[in-house]
Amino acid sequence: MCEVTKISPFMQNIEQERHSWLKLTVILVWLFIYGLLNVLGGNNDVALNLDNPAVIALLYIGQVLGIIILFIAPTLLFSVFWTKSRLGYTGIKTKPALASLLIGAVGILLALPMINWLAELNQNMHLPSAFSAMETWMKNSEAKAAEMTDVFTKGTTVGVLLLNLFVVAFMAAFSEELFFRGMLQKVLIECFKNKHMGIWIGAIFFSAFHMQFYGFLPRMLMGAYLGYLFVWSGSIWPGMIAHFINNGTAIFLVWLSNRGAISADADKIGAEGSQMIYVVSSIAMVAISMILFYRIEKNRKSNITT
Repeated sequence: MCEVTKISPFMQNIEQERHSWLKLTVILVWLFIYGLLNVLGGNNDVALNLDNPAVIALLYIGQVLGIIILFIAPTLLFSVFWTKSRLGYTGIKTKPALASLLIGAVGILLALPMINWLAELNQNMHLPSAFSAMETWMKNSEAKAAEMTDVFTKGTTVGVLLLNLFVVAFMAAFSEELFFRGMLQKVLIECFKNKHMGIWIGAIFFSAFHMQFYGFLPRMLMGAYLGYLFVWSGSIWPGMIAHFINNGTAIFLVWLSNRGAISADADKIGAEGSQMIYVVSSIAMVAISMILFYRIEKNRKSNITT
């Protein structure tokens, strides 16, 4: 008797799709237009009164609208009108195992020392002198991004914390997972017929999109981690929750620091050379968490198909 090869619902969903390269072209053109507008807009320094609550409120509104226009609306339109599975294409309808949600979230926390070490390594990288103008532009982009982050996270009230957890942590996590994993990564896998290529190329795009070049390596690694959670589970939710936990933890620690409850460097564990034991332990524990996640989701899918 011939053995029937089982195809995972994730790959089966992808194999049903058509016009993959055209889809990828449209997505990349969309990102290019945004990046171009962002660069051109960044060259126009507009003085804002950042001490004015009304200005801050407008910045929050602009942030939410930007997220909806750039990420959420295009992904929903794409999935509904250009895929056979409609919203199911993005993994938003797939329910992962409850244990997967927990392990995915814990894994991103365990990765903190490793991420800090990579961030420190990345910050100490310098381009050759021939690219000094580019390096100056990159540093200016970093400074502007840091300034905007400071605007949103400088408050000390519970209301500010909750607002930032929603706008900066949740909205960013949900929209970026929907766009980069639920749409871009799946289209990349469609094009290259290889899950690993799709994950890592998607992670590169994810990191480059943020235009914070001195955090490129840790963000790329985070994108790959979230990408594997998505592929193994077929669901957007483990990655979204892990992404939210990552963003939310950073916001919460800054909020505690603003209130004087903790040191401003409390989230820098692993960044110093003398703390390599934390980095090595972090790598090992993240690897273990990913193995557990993979096995749990493999068992869940086996139970569904039997």
